[in-house]
Amino acid sequence: MNQILDSARASLTVGLLIAAAVLAAWVAGAGSDVVGLLSFLLRFLHVFAAAVWIGLIVFVNFIQLAVLKAADTVERERLGRLLVPSVAAWMRHASTATVLAGAILLVSTGYLLPSLVYGSSVYIPLPRAALLWPAVVGAVAMWMFVHMYIWPSMRIALGLRPGDAAAKARAEARITWFARLNLILAVPVLLAMLAAAHLY
Repeated sequence: MNQILDSARASLTVGLLIAAAVLAAWVAGAGSDVVGLLSFLLRFLHVFAAAVWIGLIVFVNFIQLAVLKAADTVERERLGRLLVPSVAAWMRHASTATVLAGAILLVSTGYLLPSLVYGSSVYIPLPRAALLWPAVVGAVAMWMFVHMYIWPSMRIALGLRPGDAAAKARAEARITWFARLNLILAVPVLLAMLAAAHLY
């Protein structure tokens, strides 16, 4: 048991295996609907990746930025080398997985290109569409903030790209600004997406 708990990768693998066993038991008992199962798996991937992404947004805004601000120069350099690149990598990958799974899910559920999957248009109640599409735009904006503003600025702040002290200060301010925008958007985007799929 210690081998599992000593490794985050092993712990996650065990969690995924338990989830797969639960899903296999469900399919064995309820029967198989390939389109429904694939749609569910896409939704699971979308929600799981979004949970990681939003968790990292909260971590960055409430913990990482505050710790970096309070740290002295040596501590900031150490955190910048040991912690920040990993958080940034996880955020980039989680945001991309969320957006890609969401885009495929829009097709598989009939919100986008319904004739591709169902051969005809799919009725989507107007209140659901009115909730979902602004949330999609918000999620894509959040993804753009990560890839087009936060990560390029992070590379300057970490010294992975050239920049003097003034450039690094501007990059750090830009990181904070776009991290806050992601925090602002995270809650309404999540609420709207959940409401579009599950409210009433």
